Amino acid sequence: MLLTILGLTLLASTPSAPPVSCLSANGKTACGYSCRRSADDVRCASTPYGTCGVFNGEVYCFDPPLSAIHHPPDEGLRPECKGLGSEAACGFNCLVAQGKIACAKTPYGVCREHFGELKCWDPPEATVHELGAETPRPECLTASTAIECGYDCENNRTEVKCAATPRGRCEKNDFRIQCFDPPSLLHCAHTQPPDPAEVRKPKHQRREEKPAEAGQAVR
Repeated sequence: MLLTILGLTLLASTPSAPPVSCLSANGKTACGYSCRRSADDVRCASTPYGTCGVFNGEVYCFDPPLSAIHHPPDEGLRPECKGLGSEAACGFNCLVAQGKIACAKTPYGVCREHFGELKCWDPPEATVHELGAETPRPECLTASTAIECGYDCENNRTEVKCAATPRGRCEKNDFRIQCFDPPSLLHCAHTQPPDPAEVRKPKHQRREEKPAEAGQAVR
């Protein structure tokens, strides 16, 4: 009886995913989410958390990684697609510079331009799982034509190095730079995906999760 109640409680709390849609164009058919088509192309995102855009007759689609889906930023998980001339890209915190476009893969990533190069960098997924919306914003540092992004960055005249995690550290000694990152000991297991409609909202607009209700139902 307890297992039946628990099963019904978990089933009731599982968010309902939007229905899959299909589009056709020029003899092609694609199914998924946020589908878009042009005269010659048609594509869909693989998850309800993704997005698609059309630029110069080409369709571009993007799906966030699981770490970003389960740990959305306070302002909401809203990937975007941008285009400029023949260039297009999808993701987060997109940067348009020097006639190019680049986007980070997570909302916690950064993009910077240096000497005509657009560089995007994202914290490791383990960091996003551990810190979520509290993930510190990475920095980017340059040295001559080199550019690197991460945490606690150090540089000399020609070289830049950064730690990959907020707890990492870089040390410069006699112009040599050494960085170290302690391993993540977090094991993050998610039982079900969040409601796609909720993760797009700012934190103050999201429905409050009430895990205690499941325990009360079992008792």
